[in-house]
Amino acid sequence: MNSEKEMDKKAPGGVYLCQVNENISCGACCGLYNVQDLSREKLYDMLLRRTDDFSKVPREADAITNFGEEVLYKDNNKRPYDEFYHCPYIGLIGKEELRAGCLLHPLADGNNGIDYSGLSYYGSMTCHIYFCPSYTKLPENYKRIIREAADDWYSYGLIITEIVLINAFFSEIENRLQRKIDETDIHMNQDLIGIIKEFIGFKTFWPFRPSSDTAANYFFKDKLYERKPVDYSGINRDRPVSRYDLIFREFGSSFKSVEELRNAESIMDGLFNRAGSLKI
Repeated sequence: MNSEKEMDKKAPGGVYLCQVNENISCGACCGLYNVQDLSREKLYDMLLRRTDDFSKVPREADAITNFGEEVLYKDNNKRPYDEFYHCPYIGLIGKEELRAGCLLHPLADGNNGIDYSGLSYYGSMTCHIYFCPSYTKLPENYKRIIREAADDWYSYGLIITEIVLINAFFSEIENRLQRKIDETDIHMNQDLIGIIKEFIGFKTFWPFRPSSDTAANYFFKDKLYERKPVDYSGINRDRPVSRYDLIFREFGSSFKSVEELRNAESIMDGLFNRAGSLKI
């Protein structure tokens, strides 16, 4: 892989977000997270199985196409976003297969430098030129912080397309600190990086998201699956909305009682109060 600095120079918005390093990558635009069971274990098993199966496929157009059709047939279950294509050629890539990526890429194992992405649903041109909205809609410092703080491809890919959520979270932290922050701050302050990691983790394990809803994000501009406003009717009579309404909406929150709402607000208070007390 090219160095981050080299990739950053070529990326819209000055920060490369796709295949960051051996552990960090995002397959969200390939529909990676558009599956029924979004648990880390199930998703990893799916990618591992595909990677192993694809390693046995002859690098011939018909064989590759048949592989994709068979994967989609076997995985033919209802997806959270019907209009969001889920690519069957996303698997595990890299020297030790530690991150999600395209099995058709010329650098993927077994491809001998040949680009087979033209056989995918969107074709090679789209795969090569598409950049998700996060490239241009997120401030450079926020992108670098998320890229540095994420632990692996799973948590990174789930959070990096959440433009509104990321902006709201870091804006609140910067308001508390009365200054902007960047990746240098998290390198020098373990408490701050702990707060950011906790925030990233909530994208997966937010306790106030109904189990029937998905943690995935539909980030395209057609607005087919916009986040629903939080319904406070009957539980929040002292004020119309929560002070963290935007964050709660983007987490997909649903509160059954005033107590649940107060617990969620307490969690956010804890994060932001800790951030505000840091001496950085």
